[in-house]
Order: sequence, then structure tokens, then C-alpha cells
Amino acid sequence: MNYNVEVDFAPIYECVSSLTAFMNKQNHHALEAGKLWVREVQDLFAPAKIQEMREIVKATDDFSLAPFIWTCPGERTVHGFLDWLENLSTGQLYDIAAGLKVSVPSNLPELRTQTVEALREWDATYFQHIDPAIIEGLAQEAKNRRTHLTGTDHREVYEQATEGMRLYPNSQLKKVILIPQYHARPFVTSAIFDEVIFTYYSCDILPPEPGRPAHGLMRLTWALSDETRLYILRLLAGKQLTFSEIVREVKLSKSTIHYHLIALRAAGLVIVHVNQKSTAYTLRMEALDKLSGQIATYIED
Repeated sequence: MNYNVEVDFAPIYECVSSLTAFMNKQNHHALEAGKLWVREVQDLFAPAKIQEMREIVKATDDFSLAPFIWTCPGERTVHGFLDWLENLSTGQLYDIAAGLKVSVPSNLPELRTQTVEALREWDATYFQHIDPAIIEGLAQEAKNRRTHLTGTDHREVYEQATEGMRLYPNSQLKKVILIPQYHARPFVTSAIFDEVIFTYYSCDILPPEPGRPAHGLMRLTWALSDETRLYILRLLAGKQLTFSEIVREVKLSKSTIHYHLIALRAAGLVIVHVNQKSTAYTLRMEALDKLSGQIATYIED
């Protein structure tokens, strides 16, 4: 049974994504925004306020807002959505979750209150001051991506948007929602439920400085500049390997292999085969085939 793909975007998605990117300290080393962005944002908040928001984010880690954002019938600006969410009765909260067959914790109303509090603080101090071109660009990206859904295999649209994630159908999955994101580049993340999956995919909204290489070319050359990553690509040529199998073959720690796979995935150099029970990796030749052309175009322009 095939699933259908939709593309959705609203400013509140990026507000949530940016807060999550900032709070996930373990991923700061791989964020394209870099540790400089993290330090700049830290300077906007009192240390006690950051700790307070971090505790809220940790406490609500299993509570995804994506289903609620997607079903919100009104204005989905940050303020518009948060006002709507805050005014839902307990029964309405559970009805929305039940309608999507989303399992929710028993303290959902409390988590809702904490999440709204953290997002209002984040928006007031940081998010409402970001470059408007980011939100405009993400909205345009979603609009452009929707045009690909007509007359094209939806699974192919998903794989292209995510730079190599191949999501296989199953008996339960009905719909996949693609959501463009900027702050959390180069990560592709998903909130997975029985019948619907929400996937945030990375987009290069702001162009590089004049004369500088495109972000995609930088990811590709960076990924290929490391001996271990080249060895992983060689292992993946012509066969599928799970994460554990890659760890055994390369003989490095899980955290190190995880770091290398982030770089390879960001560059579009691997296909991530995702089904209900397992995830495996293979080489994605498409990115390598484009390399010489991208370098020539950049140098000769």
C-alpha cells in the first residue's frame, strides 16, 4: 500500500525546529549554523532562562507539536498557533491526537502549557527577530516542492527532498508530511506515528556570499575529504549495510560512525533505506555523478 506525500509549511514549524536545534547540545558540532550561532543566541538569554527552557524541552521530548500544527485550522504564525493551542480544552487536545492515532502522555495538558511557555519566550527573544527572508524562502520552497507531487511518484519526491531517504510503504502508513527547515541544517528528522510521518528536511534558503561555493558543493567536498568516510562509501557500494554492520566493518565507536554518517547523508552520498523494522544504507551514486559538473560550474563562473 503506497502512502501519499504532502508538503506543509508555516512559521511555527521553523520556530519549533530552531528551538530544538538550539537545545540539542549533542548535535551542535554538526549544525551548519555552527557554534558561533549557538553562542550568539546564548548571549540573548539569561543563563537561568536557558536552563529553564532546556528543562521544559527535555520534559516534553516525547510530545511532538507537528500533528497539532498540521491540523490547526486558523492562522499558523507563532502567535496565532500558540493562542489556538493554549485555548484548546483537554478534550479537544485528546480528540486531535486520537484522530491521527497519535499516542500521547497522560499529562498532555501540562506539557502543552510548558511548551507554549518555552516557545513564547523563544519567539520574543530570538525567533521574531530572524531575517524575514528565511520564512519567505521556506514558504517558497514548500510551494515549489508541491508542484513536484503532480505526475511524480511520491516516494521519489520524498527521496529527493531528503537527499536520499527511501521510505518504504507498509500496511499502516497512509501519509507523509514534508516540512522544509533552515535552522537545523543539515539534519533530516521525523516524528513517526502509525498512520502519518512528519519529516523535516533541510533547505539552503540564504545564498552564499558572492564568489563563495554553494552550500551543497561544500557539503559534498567536505564529506569526501575524510578517509573514514571514503571507506564507508566503498563498503556501501553495491550492498546494504545496517548501522551496526558499518560499525563492525570500520571498527570505530558508534558515536564516531554516527558523526560520519551525518556528513555523508547531508551530502546526499548515501541512500537511507527506512522500513518498519530496520534502517540500512547504500551508496547513492547520483551525488557523485554531479560532483565534477558542480566544481566546474563554480570555478568557471
